[in-house]
Order: sequence, then C-alpha cells, then structure tokens
Amino acid sequence: MNVVPKETLFSWLWRKTHKENLPPPPYHCYYSLLTIISMPIRKWFSAVLIPTIPFSNLRVQCYRWCGYKIGKNTFIGMRCYLDDMCYDKIEIGNNVTISYGVFFACHGRKQGHNKLIIKDGAYIGMNSSIIARSEEGVVIGENVVVGACSLMNKSVADNSIVVGVPAKAINKKE
Repeated sequence: MNVVPKETLFSWLWRKTHKENLPPPPYHCYYSLLTIISMPIRKWFSAVLIPTIPFSNLRVQCYRWCGYKIGKNTFIGMRCYLDDMCYDKIEIGNNVTISYGVFFACHGRKQGHNKLIIKDGAYIGMNSSIIARSEEGVVIGENVVVGACSLMNKSVADNSIVVGVPAKAINKKE
C-alpha cells in the first residue's frame, strides 16, 4: 500500500528544481518545518542527555516526554539508546527491566521504520542489542529473559530465555 505524503515546501522545491526523470524527493522533504527543527533537539535529548540521568524514574519520564510508549513500573538502565528516528514505533510494556547499555534500533539503510514491541514482564540483559530488521518488526513476548550481550533480531515467544549472537531460545520458563 503506497501512501502519498502531503506536499510540503521542501518537496515542492525538489520538484521545481529537478528534472522529471529523477527519482522522487527523499523522505525528509516531506517533514514539516517544525519537525525539521525539533528532530536534532529530540535526538540530543534521547541520545545524549537522557541516558546519563542518574535516576531511573526521571529517565523513563523523559523518554515518555520524547514520545516513546513506556508502561508502568518499567526500569531503563543508564547508557541505553532508544532509536530516536522511530520513537513512535517502540513500545515497552509494564514491569519491564532494561539493563545498562541496551541498544534499540528500528530503522536502517534501505529499510523502513519497523515496530519494536517489548511485552509485559520482560528482562533485557546488559549491553544487548534489539534490532527490528524485518518488516514485521520484533516482538519480545511476555516474561522473556534476554541474556547479556545478546543480539535480538527476531521475535520471541512468551516465557522464553534467549541468549547469544544472534539470540536463540535455550529454555522455556514455567
């Protein structure tokens, strides 16, 4: 399903200054002026300032202010990176624990912005990477434990324990 973005000043300028046989304008031409101004500010907050806040509750609240969907009683450790290009695609459930230095990525080169959902009660170990590389995105089920330094690039069923690079299920929790 192709959705034609709304015309903006930048996309209009692209069309007027380029020949007809060139490719369509890049995606950022369809951003509003307010979005173009606010993106570097939000990036600085979510990538530089917020991960260094020493209080978890304040850190989680600041991520919510940036637009991330984060449930109640969620702990996010210091030095975590939540992808600022797709803050509306990351959903973190209730009672989730995200340890120190976890990396979340929802987009990449020649890849759309994919969903990344962490359901209730999940635990993500230190320095893990969660990468939503497929179009379906990545869903980490309820009560899943992701081992430290694991690379998650596929969805995981509920009550699983996964470890490794790439992460593989080693056990089911009762």
